[in-house]
Amino acid sequence: MTEARRLAPYAESATTATPIDQVRRAERAVAIGRTFIAIGALAAVSLAPASSGSSRLAVALLGGYALFAGAVLTLLEPLLDRWRPAVGLHAVHTVDVAVAGITLLISGSDGPFFVVYLFALLSAAYRWGAAETLATMCAAFTFSLFGSEGVILRSAYIVLAGLVTAWFTRSEKRFHNEAMAIAATLSRIDVRAGLRRTVTTVFDALMHLFDAQRAILVVRENATGQAFLWEVTRNDECTGPAVRMTRLEPEHLAAYLFAPAQTSWHAVRDSRRQTLNFVAVDKDGRRVGSDSWTVPAQFLSAVEPFDQLMSLAVTGVEWTGRLFLMNPAVAADRYSAIALGDRVFRHVAPAVHNVYLLRRLRASASAIERGRIARELHDGVIQTVSGVEMQVAALSMRFADESPAVLQELNRLDVTLRQEVARLRDFMQQMRPLEIEPDRLVDALGEFVQRFQRETGIVARFVTQLDRVTLPPRACREIARIVEEALVNIRRHSGARNVIVRLSAVNGDYRLSIDDDGRGFPFAGRLSQADLDSSRKGPLVINERVRQLGGALTVDSEPGRGARLEIAVPASHHGSYR
Repeated sequence: MTEARRLAPYAESATTATPIDQVRRAERAVAIGRTFIAIGALAAVSLAPASSGSSRLAVALLGGYALFAGAVLTLLEPLLDRWRPAVGLHAVHTVDVAVAGITLLISGSDGPFFVVYLFALLSAAYRWGAAETLATMCAAFTFSLFGSEGVILRSAYIVLAGLVTAWFTRSEKRFHNEAMAIAATLSRIDVRAGLRRTVTTVFDALMHLFDAQRAILVVRENATGQAFLWEVTRNDECTGPAVRMTRLEPEHLAAYLFAPAQTSWHAVRDSRRQTLNFVAVDKDGRRVGSDSWTVPAQFLSAVEPFDQLMSLAVTGVEWTGRLFLMNPAVAADRYSAIALGDRVFRHVAPAVHNVYLLRRLRASASAIERGRIARELHDGVIQTVSGVEMQVAALSMRFADESPAVLQELNRLDVTLRQEVARLRDFMQQMRPLEIEPDRLVDALGEFVQRFQRETGIVARFVTQLDRVTLPPRACREIARIVEEALVNIRRHSGARNVIVRLSAVNGDYRLSIDDDGRGFPFAGRLSQADLDSSRKGPLVINERVRQLGGALTVDSEPGRGARLEIAVPASHHGSYR
């Protein structure tokens, strides 16, 4: 696919969506230029010594052309309102070309032909593009064949002027369409859509621009060293692109960010598919050699299959990385394709980064607000309810011997207050910000279980042989919330005396199990996640959290003897990222 075809959708959208006021301004500029050309040419021919009847014909022709130019300039507004602009503009342009050709036939090369011809060329280039400019050249070339002396030289000048003008027009349109491509991509970015949809939108635009079927973005946050891999594959138009996000461990990052850094390149396999032919540019757009490059085998296996591969550098104060496009449609001018990709991505990347920063800002603001509410609950409502509980306990002691009925009611109220205090503490704990890194998850789960035992008196143990996990922070946070939710359910509903929480790694999955010896669920047997969904049984909140993790939940219940929750989370976690 050539660059023109890649940028064609943007050019077409720009043409069909051009406002009428812009057409008016452009045509007014052309009409004023036509008037100056016509009047100037008429004056020059009129002041020249009359040598033959052809001069009088030229004066008459240019006089009519000047009247035509003045009429177009005067009636431009109603013409554009009543005519179809495309038909009217082509008709006016035909008159310009015809006047240039007839002038050539009447006066030869010594007349104003080349002035009118150049005006027609430039107006075609200004209005439309290279194709119409070449058509104008061909029409003038046809007229030149019917002239008298100097046919070859005159025709050569006509063709040279047309080709140069068409080439400049093509270059200018290419830059214009590139700007339209950047603007169209930026216009699709919506900060309200979130980071995932924003990244998907940008990937989709870039893959359509280069007609690539697959893209991989690897980025590293400079401040924290965290690295992430986004992968998008184009599907049919109905379902849209498929997006996958994973966290990269430091030992895997070198497979994608290999030397030389901050370099964009394009690689093509040779016919034997054994070597790669590279062309590359640095961050300043200068060409760099690629003879000594070594591509890691791990990288090649990750991006296979491909025949062509483009890599664009991601540089910035907070992020570094690379964008890879598999099998882009790149023509012979590979450097121009790299430059186009760099320009588009250089303009789009800051907008994506702003969405990322806004997401972090919202998360931080939400965490701060939840922490404030939790403190208000602890210092206000919980303290007040606890004070009331103490007063009720004092009244119970006072009325212990005087009124058994009042004592029974006070004891019931004391139990209710104690339960509400426990619920408020659970709610306060869930409101607190929870950001857990992979190397802190194991310790955090142990602390949750110990605190549960201290606050409830239920014997609880945490069993694991792991020191850390290889999951993204979001997955670690969800696992911690699952354990918190399970322990709260056990305290409220199970009546258990013993709880065991286990965390292990088995066959590429992290397995979390929570056992208690309480009442169990109101069903007997072992139910899979599909069974739980169809019957609407089991812990609904935990089930939803596990689904967001991309994991699997199994519940084993024996009423009167306890229950067991088993959660499996893939170590290469991909879940739903928001």
